[in-house]
Amino acid sequence: MAITLTVVAFILIIVGLVGTFIPMFPGLPVGWLGLFIAFLSPNCTLSIWTIVITLLLMLIISVLDYVIPAKMVKKSGGTKSGERGALIGSMSGIVLVNPLILIFGSFIGALIGEIINDSKDIKKALKSAFSSFIGFLLGTGIKAFLTLSFLLILILNLVFNLF
Repeated sequence: MAITLTVVAFILIIVGLVGTFIPMFPGLPVGWLGLFIAFLSPNCTLSIWTIVITLLLMLIISVLDYVIPAKMVKKSGGTKSGERGALIGSMSGIVLVNPLILIFGSFIGALIGEIINDSKDIKKALKSAFSSFIGFLLGTGIKAFLTLSFLLILILNLVFNLF
């Protein structure tokens, strides 16, 4: 049973890592689930603190994944309308169950928000929208990094009894 749990843990973390790049797939939570299953295995000696800290990081990054594009709009000089549009666009991909909207939703939302705010400044609207998309890519990179950390934690635990 211990080997089965460990193998399932590895599989879930790898699926989670791949899933961070697939729209509408909860890659980061699946990766964390793998780490949690490893915690249940007698082969692993992961501490409860490792599980709690990684859970908190997973939850924070999962929320930030929707917030980062909107904050990038603000950082690029966009308006509140652009920020709100980016946030609505990011979340609409989940609601509408559409991978293209999930990938480009923050871009489209920021663009629409900025155009509603000032239809004459298309250059600013495009800059905000592009910044929102960069935020989406940044969020994806952070999720992939954290999920890869889960894999590294598991390997280091099994090999060197760390964490």
